[in-house]
Amino acid sequence: MEFANLPHWKFYARLIPAKDRRFVLAYLRWLKLLALRGTHRKPVHAKTFNYLYRAVSREWSAHTLLGNLQKEFIARNLSLSLLLELLDGFEWLSENRYTLSFVKASPIALQIISPLARLVAILNNQRPPFYQPFASLIFAYAIVYILNSPDLQQILAQSLLQTNPAALKKQLPLLLNDAKQVLSVITGFCFKLKVAFYMGFCRRLIQKNANHTENNINFLDSVNAFLYGLWYMLIIRDNTRGLNKL
Repeated sequence: MEFANLPHWKFYARLIPAKDRRFVLAYLRWLKLLALRGTHRKPVHAKTFNYLYRAVSREWSAHTLLGNLQKEFIARNLSLSLLLELLDGFEWLSENRYTLSFVKASPIALQIISPLARLVAILNNQRPPFYQPFASLIFAYAIVYILNSPDLQQILAQSLLQTNPAALKKQLPLLLNDAKQVLSVITGFCFKLKVAFYMGFCRRLIQKNANHTENNINFLDSVNAFLYGLWYMLIIRDNTRGLNKL
Protein backbone atom coordinates (compact mmCIF):
# COMPACT_ATOMS: atom_id res chain seq x y z
CA MET A 1 0.00 0.00 0.00
CA GLU A 2 1.47 3.34 -1.09
CA PHE A 3 1.51 6.41 1.17
CA ALA A 4 2.84 9.17 -1.09
CA ASN A 5 6.34 9.48 0.40
CA LEU A 6 5.15 9.44 4.02
CA PRO A 7 7.49 7.76 6.52
CA HIS A 8 7.45 4.00 7.00
CA TRP A 9 6.08 2.75 10.33
CA LYS A 10 9.66 2.14 11.53
CA PHE A 11 10.07 5.93 11.70
CA TYR A 12 7.77 5.91 14.73
CA ALA A 13 9.47 2.99 16.48
CA ARG A 14 11.51 5.40 18.62
CA LEU A 15 8.41 5.87 20.76
CA ILE A 16 8.76 2.26 21.90
CA PRO A 17 11.60 1.09 24.18
CA ALA A 18 14.02 -1.04 22.14
CA LYS A 19 13.37 -4.14 24.28
CA ASP A 20 9.63 -3.98 23.49
CA ARG A 21 9.68 -3.32 19.75
CA ARG A 22 9.38 -6.95 18.67
CA PHE A 23 6.40 -7.33 21.00
CA VAL A 24 4.71 -4.22 19.58
CA LEU A 25 5.33 -5.49 16.05
CA ALA A 26 3.43 -8.69 16.97
CA TYR A 27 0.64 -6.52 18.41
CA LEU A 28 0.45 -4.58 15.14
CA ARG A 29 0.22 -7.87 13.26
CA TRP A 30 -2.82 -8.72 15.40
CA LEU A 31 -4.29 -5.31 14.57
CA LYS A 32 -3.67 -5.92 10.86
CA LEU A 33 -5.32 -9.35 11.07
CA LEU A 34 -8.45 -7.78 12.56
CA ALA A 35 -8.38 -4.92 10.06
CA LEU A 36 -8.38 -7.37 7.14
CA ARG A 37 -11.52 -8.96 8.54
CA GLY A 38 -13.13 -5.73 9.66
CA THR A 39 -12.87 -4.35 6.12
CA HIS A 40 -13.84 -7.70 4.51
CA ARG A 41 -10.50 -8.10 2.77
CA LYS A 42 -10.47 -11.56 4.35
CA PRO A 43 -13.58 -13.79 4.38
CA VAL A 44 -15.92 -13.07 7.28
CA HIS A 45 -19.01 -14.97 8.36
CA ALA A 46 -21.55 -14.35 11.13
CA LYS A 47 -19.48 -15.98 13.88
CA THR A 48 -15.98 -14.85 12.84
CA PHE A 49 -15.60 -12.32 15.63
CA ASN A 50 -17.22 -14.62 18.18
CA TYR A 51 -14.51 -17.16 17.40
CA LEU A 52 -11.84 -14.46 17.70
CA TYR A 53 -13.16 -13.36 21.11
CA ARG A 54 -12.98 -16.97 22.30
CA ALA A 55 -9.55 -17.44 20.76
CA VAL A 56 -8.07 -14.64 22.88
CA SER A 57 -9.10 -16.48 26.07
CA ARG A 58 -7.86 -19.85 24.87
CA GLU A 59 -4.27 -20.93 25.50
CA TRP A 60 -2.18 -21.17 22.33
CA SER A 61 1.29 -22.38 21.45
CA ALA A 62 3.96 -19.67 21.67
CA HIS A 63 4.72 -20.40 17.99
CA THR A 64 1.38 -18.86 16.97
CA LEU A 65 0.66 -15.13 16.86
CA LEU A 66 -1.89 -15.26 19.67
CA GLY A 67 0.26 -17.59 21.74
CA ASN A 68 3.24 -15.28 21.39
CA LEU A 69 1.13 -12.28 22.37
CA GLN A 70 -0.35 -14.13 25.37
CA LYS A 71 3.16 -15.05 26.53
CA GLU A 72 4.34 -11.45 26.21
CA PHE A 73 1.25 -10.05 27.91
CA ILE A 74 1.75 -12.37 30.89
CA ALA A 75 5.45 -11.52 31.11
CA ARG A 76 4.62 -7.80 31.20
CA ASN A 77 1.56 -8.22 33.47
CA LEU A 78 -0.69 -6.63 30.84
CA SER A 79 -4.45 -7.02 30.56
CA LEU A 80 -5.81 -9.00 27.61
CA SER A 81 -8.36 -6.19 27.23
CA LEU A 82 -5.76 -4.54 24.97
CA LEU A 83 -6.40 -7.41 22.54
CA LEU A 84 -10.15 -7.63 23.05
CA GLU A 85 -10.94 -3.91 22.66
CA LEU A 86 -9.52 -3.92 19.14
CA LEU A 87 -12.07 -6.61 18.32
CA ASP A 88 -14.98 -4.37 19.33
CA GLY A 89 -14.11 -1.65 16.84
CA PHE A 90 -13.39 -3.94 13.92
CA GLU A 91 -16.48 -6.04 14.57
CA TRP A 92 -18.61 -2.91 14.32
CA LEU A 93 -16.84 -1.97 11.10
CA SER A 94 -17.46 -5.41 9.59
CA GLU A 95 -21.19 -5.18 10.41
CA ASN A 96 -21.73 -1.60 9.23
CA ARG A 97 -24.51 -1.33 6.65
CA TYR A 98 -24.89 2.46 6.49
CA THR A 99 -22.81 5.05 4.71
CA LEU A 100 -21.03 7.26 7.26
CA SER A 101 -18.45 10.00 7.04
CA PHE A 102 -15.10 9.01 8.51
CA VAL A 103 -15.24 12.02 10.83
CA LYS A 104 -18.63 11.01 12.25
CA ALA A 105 -17.31 7.49 12.76
CA SER A 106 -14.39 8.84 14.78
CA PRO A 107 -15.60 7.27 18.08
CA ILE A 108 -15.16 3.86 16.48
CA ALA A 109 -11.76 4.82 15.08
CA LEU A 110 -10.68 6.01 18.53
CA GLN A 111 -11.93 2.74 20.02
CA ILE A 112 -9.41 1.00 17.79
CA ILE A 113 -6.66 3.55 18.42
CA SER A 114 -7.13 3.81 22.20
CA PRO A 115 -5.70 0.37 23.08
CA LEU A 116 -2.59 1.18 21.03
CA ALA A 117 -2.22 4.51 22.86
CA ARG A 118 -2.56 2.75 26.20
CA LEU A 119 0.04 0.16 25.21
CA VAL A 120 2.54 2.90 24.33
CA ALA A 121 1.78 4.56 27.67
CA ILE A 122 2.29 1.37 29.68
CA LEU A 123 5.57 0.48 27.96
CA ASN A 124 6.86 3.99 28.69
CA ASN A 125 5.59 4.08 32.30
CA GLN A 126 3.10 6.88 31.67
CA ARG A 127 -0.03 7.65 33.68
CA PRO A 128 -3.69 7.39 32.53
CA PRO A 129 -4.00 11.14 31.62
CA PHE A 130 -1.58 10.34 28.76
CA TYR A 131 -4.03 8.07 26.93
CA GLN A 132 -6.64 10.39 25.44
CA PRO A 133 -4.44 13.20 24.04
CA PHE A 134 -1.92 10.71 22.67
CA ALA A 135 -4.78 8.83 20.96
CA SER A 136 -5.68 12.14 19.29
CA LEU A 137 -2.13 12.38 17.96
CA ILE A 138 -2.31 8.85 16.53
CA PHE A 139 -5.69 9.70 14.99
CA ALA A 140 -4.23 12.82 13.36
CA TYR A 141 -1.44 10.75 11.82
CA ALA A 142 -3.99 8.17 10.64
CA ILE A 143 -5.94 10.87 8.81
CA VAL A 144 -2.78 12.19 7.14
CA TYR A 145 -2.02 8.69 5.85
CA ILE A 146 -5.61 8.23 4.68
CA LEU A 147 -5.46 11.51 2.77
CA ASN A 148 -2.33 10.30 0.98
CA SER A 149 -3.43 6.75 0.14
CA PRO A 150 -6.07 6.21 -2.56
CA ASP A 151 -5.88 2.48 -1.79
CA LEU A 152 -6.79 3.04 1.85
CA GLN A 153 -9.57 5.43 0.88
CA GLN A 154 -11.00 2.74 -1.39
CA ILE A 155 -10.85 0.13 1.38
CA LEU A 156 -12.73 2.45 3.74
CA ALA A 157 -15.28 3.24 1.02
CA GLN A 158 -15.95 -0.48 0.67
CA SER A 159 -16.73 -0.45 4.41
CA LEU A 160 -19.16 2.46 3.79
CA LEU A 161 -16.89 5.07 5.38
CA GLN A 162 -16.62 8.23 3.26
CA THR A 163 -13.26 9.99 3.39
CA ASN A 164 -14.11 13.53 2.35
CA PRO A 165 -10.71 15.30 2.03
CA ALA A 166 -12.05 18.74 3.01
CA ALA A 167 -13.73 17.39 6.16
CA LEU A 168 -10.64 15.39 7.12
CA LYS A 169 -8.31 18.37 6.68
CA LYS A 170 -10.64 20.49 8.80
CA GLN A 171 -10.45 17.86 11.55
CA LEU A 172 -6.64 17.73 11.64
CA PRO A 173 -5.91 21.02 13.50
CA LEU A 174 -8.58 20.15 16.10
CA LEU A 175 -7.00 16.77 16.76
CA LEU A 176 -3.54 18.26 16.99
CA ASN A 177 -4.75 20.89 19.43
CA ASP A 178 -6.21 18.14 21.64
CA ALA A 179 -3.01 16.12 21.29
CA LYS A 180 -0.83 18.99 22.53
CA GLN A 181 -2.22 18.47 26.02
CA VAL A 182 -0.22 15.25 26.29
CA LEU A 183 2.98 17.24 26.84
CA SER A 184 1.54 18.52 30.12
CA VAL A 185 1.20 15.05 31.60
CA ILE A 186 4.22 13.11 30.28
CA THR A 187 6.74 11.95 32.87
CA GLY A 188 10.38 11.68 31.82
CA PHE A 189 12.23 14.33 29.83
CA CYS A 190 13.56 12.05 27.07
CA PHE A 191 10.15 10.58 26.30
CA LYS A 192 8.55 14.03 26.41
CA LEU A 193 11.14 15.23 23.90
CA LYS A 194 10.34 12.31 21.58
CA VAL A 195 6.58 12.96 21.72
CA ALA A 196 7.18 16.69 21.22
CA PHE A 197 9.17 15.90 18.05
CA TYR A 198 6.37 13.73 16.64
CA MET A 199 3.89 16.47 17.56
CA GLY A 200 5.93 18.94 15.53
CA PHE A 201 6.32 16.44 12.70
CA CYS A 202 2.56 15.89 12.56
CA ARG A 203 2.09 19.67 12.41
CA ARG A 204 4.49 19.81 9.45
CA LEU A 205 2.60 17.08 7.58
CA ILE A 206 -0.69 18.88 8.23
CA GLN A 207 0.79 22.09 6.80
CA LYS A 208 1.93 20.29 3.67
CA ASN A 209 -1.50 18.74 3.15
CA ALA A 210 -3.23 22.10 3.72
CA ASN A 211 -0.99 23.72 1.12
CA HIS A 212 -1.45 20.83 -1.36
CA THR A 213 2.31 20.25 -1.41
CA GLU A 214 3.99 16.90 -1.78
CA ASN A 215 5.02 15.02 1.33
CA ASN A 216 8.68 14.83 0.41
CA ILE A 217 10.16 14.88 3.90
CA ASN A 218 13.64 16.35 4.14
CA PHE A 219 16.14 17.32 6.82
CA LEU A 220 14.66 20.80 7.23
CA ASP A 221 11.26 19.30 7.99
CA SER A 222 12.81 17.26 10.81
CA VAL A 223 14.58 20.35 12.18
CA ASN A 224 11.31 22.28 11.99
CA ALA A 225 9.52 19.50 13.88
CA PHE A 226 12.20 19.36 16.56
CA LEU A 227 12.23 23.12 17.12
CA TYR A 228 8.44 23.30 17.23
CA GLY A 229 8.40 20.51 19.79
CA LEU A 230 10.93 22.32 21.96
CA TRP A 231 9.00 25.56 21.70
CA TYR A 232 5.75 23.96 22.74
CA MET A 233 7.42 22.17 25.66
CA LEU A 234 8.51 25.59 26.91
CA ILE A 235 5.13 27.31 26.59
CA ILE A 236 3.30 24.55 28.46
CA ARG A 237 5.86 24.34 31.25
CA ASP A 238 3.64 26.22 33.67
CA ASN A 239 0.79 23.81 32.99
CA THR A 240 2.80 20.95 34.48
CA ARG A 241 3.34 22.56 37.87
CA GLY A 242 1.60 20.73 40.67
CA LEU A 243 0.81 17.60 38.63
CA ASN A 244 3.08 15.60 40.93
CA LYS A 245 0.62 16.34 43.72
CA LEU A 246 -2.38 14.77 41.94
